[in-house]
Amino acid sequence: MGLFVLFVGLSASSQKLSIKNLVGRWETSDGAGLEIIDSSRIFVTYGTERKPILSYDADFSKSPYWFDFVVTDSAQQVSKMKSLLLLEGNDILKWQVFEDGNRPPDFVTDKGDLIILRRKK
Repeated sequence: MGLFVLFVGLSASSQKLSIKNLVGRWETSDGAGLEIIDSSRIFVTYGTERKPILSYDADFSKSPYWFDFVVTDSAQQVSKMKSLLLLEGNDILKWQVFEDGNRPPDFVTDKGDLIILRRKK
């Protein structure tokens, strides 16, 4: 019995999510999304623009995950954004960005679009 509990505990802890699990290109049907090359090179993409994320803070202990990041907008102003992420399976990522800086604990319909991103292979 003790060995079974130990194995289950090890299995659950080895499945912890981190930014490494999200490496890849994530896109909507119109090409907007996230490109995560590694933990230090992350980009927001929309249309023909590809903006580097200057810094980020991710908390994968929350559900949905908290993902706050800093980018420069088209006027070269620094914008601090709060968002929620949720990985569904290996290839679908739900993402909601809250431009007003107030992140609710869960996805909501009245504070911005919920974006469904698919991993590009």
